[in-house]
Amino acid sequence: MKNIFPGGLIERILKKTGTPVYIYSSEKILENLEAYKRSFSDLNPLFCYAMKANSNGAVARLLAQNGAGADVVSGGELHRALCAGFDPRTIIFSGVGKTDEEMSYALRAGILFINVESFEELKALERVAARLKMRAEVSVRINPDIDPHTHKFITTGKIGTKFGVAFKEARELYAFAHASRHLAPVGIHFHLGSQIDSPKPYEKALVVVAKFIRRLGTDGIKLKYLDIGGGWGVREGFDMLPPALLAGTVGPLVESLGLALILEPGRSLVAAAGALAVKTLYRKKSGLKNYIITDGAMNDLIRPAFYGAKHPVRPLVKRPGKAARFDIAGPVCESGDFLAQDVSLPTPSRGDILLILSAGAYGFSMSSQYNSRPRAAEVLLTGTNSWRLIRERETYQDLTAKEK
Repeated sequence: MKNIFPGGLIERILKKTGTPVYIYSSEKILENLEAYKRSFSDLNPLFCYAMKANSNGAVARLLAQNGAGADVVSGGELHRALCAGFDPRTIIFSGVGKTDEEMSYALRAGILFINVESFEELKALERVAARLKMRAEVSVRINPDIDPHTHKFITTGKIGTKFGVAFKEARELYAFAHASRHLAPVGIHFHLGSQIDSPKPYEKALVVVAKFIRRLGTDGIKLKYLDIGGGWGVREGFDMLPPALLAGTVGPLVESLGLALILEPGRSLVAAAGALAVKTLYRKKSGLKNYIITDGAMNDLIRPAFYGAKHPVRPLVKRPGKAARFDIAGPVCESGDFLAQDVSLPTPSRGDILLILSAGAYGFSMSSQYNSRPRAAEVLLTGTNSWRLIRERETYQDLTAKEK
């Protein structure tokens, strides 16, 4: 994978920002979006960026300005999407636990549609729409019971997970929405999970969903949109899989249905475009294990502890000498506080910078103030030799600013 984080530029950034700091490449983000556009050009889909992957306003604005829509899963993400400039008619609202207030916000904003995930939610949406004297455009999230064989925490399309509804119940939801004065069923949605490395699960889901769509047609329910979710894979340390593989498989099935296609790429757009820069504080041994203690921790990047993610680590300055095996850990008081385990590196000196790669997705967006650690700064590379600060580092004062 091309080095998008040149050492000289990173050094200049760190003199201004300190560490830990997230650094994102606008060039790489747009390169990934363009790969999707090329691959699916025959279908002309709407790409709704999954805001949960990285919700920084500058990243979202970059995608909005280059033709993407947004997939949001909370009122806060909807607020961020609107502030970033996404056209409301390119925003869809997903998630299993929307409140009445969030649904009201979405309807008043005029978004494309709301994905509902239970009968109770659909009825709640009808009440909200009636109160607003509006007609809510809705899609039902199907759980097609397809196993994409990914980590159990990121598998969402199997029966037994909290997501979506089975086909039998979905038919009842569509019938209810079709008969309601305040609901308009316009779409159908499924999302199988994340880190899917083959188009086969999408194909399997589309075959059964297509049959269901045709059954809805016999019920007099004609849909406009087919949303096949996101989850296209990108392994840590690599570029995303070619989206042409996915397009070549799903294209004929989608064309046969005659519906407008929506995809929800998130991690695949931004993961490889980001790195977390941390500073070496100390080196130590514990039995046979070597540790590098850095100023970055699990509160900054929780994916290694939470998902077992293996992010590549690159020293900004490679020291001479034989490499050794290290666990890279932070200051948080948990044994699960690590950024990488058993990685081979030349022994760094105190103060040396390490880049934790493939950290552009679910890095800062999942970070916290655990152990009362201020959250990291964020930077966007805007050219081969230019950058700008897109989020200031939090201060100790920020930790207590909302407390009474």
